[in-house]
Amino acid sequence: DRTQSTAFMKKGDREKRVRSGTTTSVNMASANPLYYAAVPKPQLVTLDAKTAKESHIDTVMEIDSRFLDGIGSGCYPGYLGNDFKLFGKPALLYRKFTHDLLDQIAKNAKQAPKRASVLNGRDGAGKSAELLKAASVAASSGHIVIYAHSAVTWVNSSRPYAPQSGTNMFTQPELATELLRSVSLVSGNALARVPLGKEIALGKKKSLDATKTLADLVNVGLQTPSLAHIVLENLLEVASTQTKVPVLLAIDEVNSLWCNTLYRDQSDNILPANRLRLINTMLP
Repeated sequence: DRTQSTAFMKKGDREKRVRSGTTTSVNMASANPLYYAAVPKPQLVTLDAKTAKESHIDTVMEIDSRFLDGIGSGCYPGYLGNDFKLFGKPALLYRKFTHDLLDQIAKNAKQAPKRASVLNGRDGAGKSAELLKAASVAASSGHIVIYAHSAVTWVNSSRPYAPQSGTNMFTQPELATELLRSVSLVSGNALARVPLGKEIALGKKKSLDATKTLADLVNVGLQTPSLAHIVLENLLEVASTQTKVPVLLAIDEVNSLWCNTLYRDQSDNILPANRLRLINTMLP
């Protein structure tokens, strides 16, 4: 089979053996150091609310592992996953732009809600890296962070969807549930600090009273995926009107929210993005 790799192994004076398989492992202990080197593991300062300061500009800093665990293993935007693997750690340069962006987010957090900023630039300019750093620092600051590392996966027909009864909309409960899970893991403590402030009806038989918190609301969506969309909608509504805890909604590839998707309706017509309930929830 020409699709399989072949490796020759020689041990002492034994005859040469042939081993076939789809992968070949290398014993680094006996590897020639001129050609093989272990992946470097540099010791870096972790980027968080305490270390995001002017003195660290132009310093390579490690992204907070708690934030990365929350958004999901390997859920890196663009090609950052490959860069992190090559470097040996999920680390990025703390730039002057990064510092200014974090200052702007901090100022926005003290002002009226629903202030938006858009990172624009050429492909490969570092927009995704800046958004990842900003979301990580905001989470460590105690903000409610709703972070989507790749909005294009919401529209490229790679995930399940279904028509919503009685409307012309389509639901993506799996994606909505994953987003709620990320918010819960990244911002669980912040969610628990925000009371709903009003009774919220979730379907015909489920409701939460005003004394419950956003953490309770998100848990309903995680336990009952069919309610994930309505939970997410109420989460955004309550979070955007309260002033107790700052909120950061960070969406990478945000232009995907205004495109024609690769999904089709029952008549084989192309779906515009705003007919997907998840995206329609995010639109201003």
